[in-house]
Order: sequence, then C-alpha cells, then structure tokens
Amino acid sequence: MGSPLYLIIQKPVFLAEKMIGLSLLALFAFCYVHGFWYRRYRVPFALLLILIIAYFSLMLDPNLLMLGFFSAALLGMLENRRHFLIGISGQLLLFAVILLLNMGRMQPSDWLSLLPPTLIISVFPWIMRMIRHSNELKRQLSSANEEIARLSKIEERQRISRDLHDTLGHTLSLITLKSELAEKLLTKKPERAAAEIKDIQTTSRSALQQVRDLVSGMNSLSIKEELLQARSILSAAGVRMQLEGGADKLDAPPLTQNILGLCLREAVNNVVKHSLAQVCVIKIEDTPGLLSLTISDNGTGAPPRRSITSTTGRGLLGMKERLELVQGRLEFRQEPGTGAVLTIQIPKILKTPSKEDF
Repeated sequence: MGSPLYLIIQKPVFLAEKMIGLSLLALFAFCYVHGFWYRRYRVPFALLLILIIAYFSLMLDPNLLMLGFFSAALLGMLENRRHFLIGISGQLLLFAVILLLNMGRMQPSDWLSLLPPTLIISVFPWIMRMIRHSNELKRQLSSANEEIARLSKIEERQRISRDLHDTLGHTLSLITLKSELAEKLLTKKPERAAAEIKDIQTTSRSALQQVRDLVSGMNSLSIKEELLQARSILSAAGVRMQLEGGADKLDAPPLTQNILGLCLREAVNNVVKHSLAQVCVIKIEDTPGLLSLTISDNGTGAPPRRSITSTTGRGLLGMKERLELVQGRLEFRQEPGTGAVLTIQIPKILKTPSKEDF
C-alpha cells in the first residue's frame, strides 16, 4: 500500500487528482479489510479492488498490477463457483487490458519483472480455493467418521439386545418350563423331578457360558446344534417336533448358519410361549440358489396383527434385522384356529449392490 501512496504524493498533478487518488486508496483498504469480515459483500468488494487497481495501473504505474494480490486473496475466499469465475474473469481482463495499453512504453526488462508476478496472481485464487476445498473435505470426512462411530455404537447396542433376547431369553424360558415341570413331578415322581432339576442345572450353566460368549463376541452356533436345543425345549413344553429335511449336509457359511440358528431359536420360543400347539413342524430346504427354513405349528393362531415389526415385540423384528445382513427374507402368516407359519429364505449368492441401490 505504500507504493501507490508514494506515487500519488510525488506525482506532479492537480490537487483534485491527488485527492481522488487518496480517496481511491482509502476505499481500496476499506474494501479489502471488510471483504474478509463480510462474506456476502466479497464479490462487489473484489470487483471494486480490481477497478481501483486498473485506475492506478493506468494513471500511475503499470507495476501497480502487483496490487492484484489483494483482490486475488478475496477471490480465493469466494464459495460460490459462479461468483468465483466472474471475479477471476474480471481480474484476467484487467491484466490483459493494462498490458495491452502499456505495451508500447514497456521495455523487455519491464515484461520480465511484471509477467511472473502476474501469472502468480492469476493462479493464487485457484490455489486458495483448492486448499479451502481440501479443508472442507477433511472436515466432512471427520464428521462422517464421527457419524460412522455413532452408528456403529447404535448397531452394537442393537446386536447385544438381539443376542440377549435370542440367547438368554430362550435359555431362561427353558429353565422356567423345566422348573414348573419339576414342581409338578416333585410329589408324584420324585426321580423324574430330580432329573429335571439336573437338566435345569445344566441349562443354567449353558446360560452362563452364553453370557461369556456374548461378552467375548464369540457367540456362534450352527443350525444342527440349534435343532437339538429346539427338540429339547419343545419336548419340555409338551410339543412334538417333526423335522423335514436335515442340517447334516447343509451348504451354508458360518454367518448364515448362525443367523438361521438364532431365527430358529426365536421361532421355537414363540411357539412355546404363544401358540398352545401340540405339534411343531420344522422344514429345511437346501436348493442350489436358496436356503429355506419353515417353522409351522397347529396351535390356536391369532387374529391378523399389524406388521412384522410390531407383532411379537423384539422377536420378529430381531429376526428381520439379522436376515438383512445376508439379504434374507422373512414371511409370517397366522390365522385363528389354524396355527402360524414362519418362512425364512436366504440366497446363497449375495447380490452385489448396484448404483440404483444407493
């Protein structure tokens, strides 16, 4: 700012011209400072700077184009792309006009001293914009990572909730049934009651192990193991289990086996709690492209309810959430007097998400 001030004072011109020059210099400083403070006025402030630079370069010295660093700084802070391009175009037009008008009186040494800074001034706003854009991307990435961490915590809480419901809920239901049976047999068949109490002890130890597995994140099971547990709990509840198909040669990865096992556990638990059935049929179908598990009973059924997410509390909702992990599908049907049918289907080849899925 000292160079234009010196030239204005030292140049032999009328007092009015000096006053105009000093006023424009003051306006230049005002626009530059307030351009940083007031975002909404940066475009007009930057254009005013360019016009004042043009005046100084034509009336005082072409080398005052170096004042373009001030306007370039404001242009680099413009967020709107259209405004940015308008400002850059104005500044480039300024350079072109000044250089053309002074072409006749400039020496080669003047060109060598003027062109490099002019090129730097032209590139400077783009560099500032890229840096600002990079910082914005870093901020968005940091925000996205925080959101991912928050969602991961929510998902982990939901997973723990499902595991507690599907594992401990099932085991505690079995303990309740066996303890009620032991109470009834205590006076009539003490030996049978003692056997049931031993089963309760075994089941409680199993519940303790389930808690340990849940805490350590190693809670996994297979459909074959769960079928044995299903037969045990159904038998304790006085429900006869019929198995169609088998799990010995089931072609499914561990994750699918685990999800099928937990869904079977929840379905059997619901049969015992809600159906009043005498027979529960479990059907397993293993086709080349699809795994299917169907659990049906001959219980009383119930009137049609609202939806999968609201029929049996967390039970069916937990199954549906687990099946979404392997792109599985759940269908639940029940009619009064005819029992209920739960069908689970999981594709063996998972679909790769397409662009339309996002």
